[in-house]
Amino acid sequence: MKTRIIVSGLLTFFCAVTFAQSPFDGLTESDLAEGEKLFRVHCARCHGIDGGGGEGSNLARSKLKYAPDDESLIRLLGEGIPGTGMPEIWTLDVHQATQVAAYVRTLGQLEEEEMPGDPQRGALVYQSPGGCPACHIVSGHGSGVGPELTDVGDRRGIEYLRESLVDPANAQSQTMGYQDFLTVRATTSEGQVEGLRINEDAFSVQIRDVGGTVHSLRKDDLVEFEKVFAHSLMPEYGGVLTGRDMDDLISYLMSLRAEQ
Repeated sequence: MKTRIIVSGLLTFFCAVTFAQSPFDGLTESDLAEGEKLFRVHCARCHGIDGGGGEGSNLARSKLKYAPDDESLIRLLGEGIPGTGMPEIWTLDVHQATQVAAYVRTLGQLEEEEMPGDPQRGALVYQSPGGCPACHIVSGHGSGVGPELTDVGDRRGIEYLRESLVDPANAQSQTMGYQDFLTVRATTSEGQVEGLRINEDAFSVQIRDVGGTVHSLRKDDLVEFEKVFAHSLMPEYGGVLTGRDMDDLISYLMSLRAEQ
């Protein structure tokens, strides 16, 4: 129902404003509905079912880094973005790409969320001893055990960021790219290793522990190997941070955006 309201509002917007040869001229609500269906087939796996981000960037923004105008967004769907994980979607014809692009623009019509706190003070909370840089990288600084946060504000909204701090295991389980941060436990004759799986094949597994050390283990040497799906190595901060510190930290994370 919410999507339909957004779609109808966008159609009204298109009809009320005159564009010079806009690629969206003449689109109907049926076209946008078809664009949504195609988005779910081709785009949702990386960008999220609602465009909120995952393996790919958050598309629920009024400005997109690689698509400053509607024509470039349509072209991007057909050509991809070289050097990134965005492939060309060769199965779409021009009309279908236009439908998808128009639907993506409806995602960016959502209002920006108001920050709940002070991002400058949140930066100090982030940098506190033993805090986030021990596991996360921002603009090249920190450790890469957890997801990079350099542009997390482009990919995650306030609700997800709060849950990722209070209940990280549940937040991670809802992420399309959760397999990239899968916790595994490997038991050898010398003890147990727990950490993030960074690579695995039929013969070996490589695990990065919370200290950043990479362990390369042969499966033939393992006493036990377990994949822990409903688990996150990230601590729960709900009982650690005060309400103000939590709001300030979330605001700082929301402020982390890719360069335009």
